[in-house]
Amino acid sequence: MSHTHAVVIGGSMAGLCTARILSSHCDRVTVLDRDTCPAGARERAGVPQSRHVHALLVRGRRELNRLFPGFDTLMLERGAHEIDFGNDFAILRDWGWERRRPTGMLTLFASRNLIESTVRELFGKLPNVEIREQTRVTGLSMAATGPPRINTVHLVPRDADEPTSIRADLVVDASGRASKAPNWLQELGIPPPPETIVDAHTGYSSRWYQAPDHLPKDWWWKGVWLDLKLPEHPLAGVLFPVERNRWIVTLAGVSKHYPPKDEKEFTAALSQLRSPVVADAVRLAEPISSVYAYRKMANRFRRYEKWKTRVDGFIAVGDSTCAFNPVYGQGMTTGTLSAGALDECLTKYGPTHPDLSRHFFKAQAGVQAAPWGLATGADFSLPTTEGERPKGARLVGPYMNALFMAAIEDMTLRRHVGEVLQMLKPPSSFFTPAVMGRVAKGTFRRWRRHQSEQPAPPAMPPTPMPVV
Repeated sequence: MSHTHAVVIGGSMAGLCTARILSSHCDRVTVLDRDTCPAGARERAGVPQSRHVHALLVRGRRELNRLFPGFDTLMLERGAHEIDFGNDFAILRDWGWERRRPTGMLTLFASRNLIESTVRELFGKLPNVEIREQTRVTGLSMAATGPPRINTVHLVPRDADEPTSIRADLVVDASGRASKAPNWLQELGIPPPPETIVDAHTGYSSRWYQAPDHLPKDWWWKGVWLDLKLPEHPLAGVLFPVERNRWIVTLAGVSKHYPPKDEKEFTAALSQLRSPVVADAVRLAEPISSVYAYRKMANRFRRYEKWKTRVDGFIAVGDSTCAFNPVYGQGMTTGTLSAGALDECLTKYGPTHPDLSRHFFKAQAGVQAAPWGLATGADFSLPTTEGERPKGARLVGPYMNALFMAAIEDMTLRRHVGEVLQMLKPPSSFFTPAVMGRVAKGTFRRWRRHQSEQPAPPAMPPTPMPVV
């Protein structure tokens, strides 16, 4: 390994995972972050959605354990909840309550602050990395000779009156959804990549509560998920447990049906959900925060893999390239998978190879295609969603509806759907002959039942549930 220096712009989850991979391929890695990295599980200004619900998907949990050995142990020691979503959540779908079934897929539920602070702590133990806090990046520069290659990052460090610069063999943009890299490239005369935006006009409002020490005995659930049902119920509601016996309660609205920001209106809106279970739980809890709102939830894909301009020495990762509607919980996990794709490319080409950027952007787009399709496909189920609808959506949409309906009664299909949503299997697996055959059988059974006017099997699980 030659004497190489990589600079990562942004200490986000994607930035730290990427820097972790770079530490195995470069002599030195410097992470530049405009914020102050707090000690412990506290707010970081660069994560505006951190106060809202987060869940680390099974695939993301596995990848973080691979990247940062000991992550799982620390998270559980610090109070993260290990939950089987299919068995431990009260889930109200469009058609009714889901049956409780153990899936064996354990998701970590914790605050974003705990997840990020644990990763940052483990990252800081690496011998050849450095995080420079309160450092604002202002632009990039290219090498004076040879093919176009980014080799300098311009910045304003903390407590400094004058800007300075830092040289790098590889520059990584991990600055997130609001990345200024396209502007920096334009300042160098480099056209930015094309981008695709899909906006369902979604919004969050969240409030934190101290959960009671004791709950009614028949409240078996550890969390609650209530889907919206348009037009009569335009808001969805969830209750997620996090460390230190706290709950995060989030309301989500689509098609500009934004949930309220006012505390009294937020509490009132809980009683208007499709089930009173969240409102009843909140009455037993103590509010410990104001209401936090977040509205910047459009899907945005900067298509670096289609970039016609070749620029060496520069890559972009995470939300800087592909930002999803956060309601689907794919962002952190996809960031870990992008880091894995970079590891493979660095192993093959090395950090200074002129083909690294081109091959990495292609590999990363392959990782991002599946969650992008899931997120935008779900958003496009709403007629008011803005954006260019993909070809074939009119054919795929009805099939996906049939698949999800068949999965209500077919536990094999239901588990398969769960594995795709947990990013353990690709969405393309929905179109295998075996899965399509089960969907066809389930559709035929429902048709026969409808023809004979037989009642559908009860959707309510055998244990007590809140009433709709």
